[in-house]
Amino acid sequence: MKLDFDDVIEKEDFNTINSRERFDKELSVDDVRLSTDLPIVVRYDYVDLEDTDYNFWQKFTHEDTMGYFAKMKLFAGKSINKLLTEDRSHHFHRSELKGYVRKAVRRILPKSIDTNQIVYHFGLYDSGDTWADRNTDTRCSRVYFMLGTYGHIYILFFDPYHELNPLPKPAQ
Repeated sequence: MKLDFDDVIEKEDFNTINSRERFDKELSVDDVRLSTDLPIVVRYDYVDLEDTDYNFWQKFTHEDTMGYFAKMKLFAGKSINKLLTEDRSHHFHRSELKGYVRKAVRRILPKSIDTNQIVYHFGLYDSGDTWADRNTDTRCSRVYFMLGTYGHIYILFFDPYHELNPLPKPAQ
């Protein structure tokens, strides 16, 4: 369905809406509210291909690839707020911008402002009680992204061993 925006939105507005987020200024509270209520638009402008250990040149297993595209199809047309209220098996969560996550974001976006950048992650498949371990190649793959304006999400990292935002290992 095509909307007729002739009287509402100018051509320049489309350029603004579709331009690459720079992350060198803070998102306003209103921008965050609007962006988390709009259906997501997936962008790859800042995807990490070689700058950190969590780049997308790492080995993707067949299960990782299937999980990624299954999640993208499932997330299509939904807002972040909708995804946050759905089934927890997606492992869709906001990540604090601290520790390894902050260091990785600073590597690929050195001019970004830390004070209010919003990062989320989701699991590519349900790993159950499996504990990720790089040494044994036991995966619990996650994908990280940053929230932009107008519902845009910027895919950033692939973390097959759940190292960017690790959980404390259970006592054995």
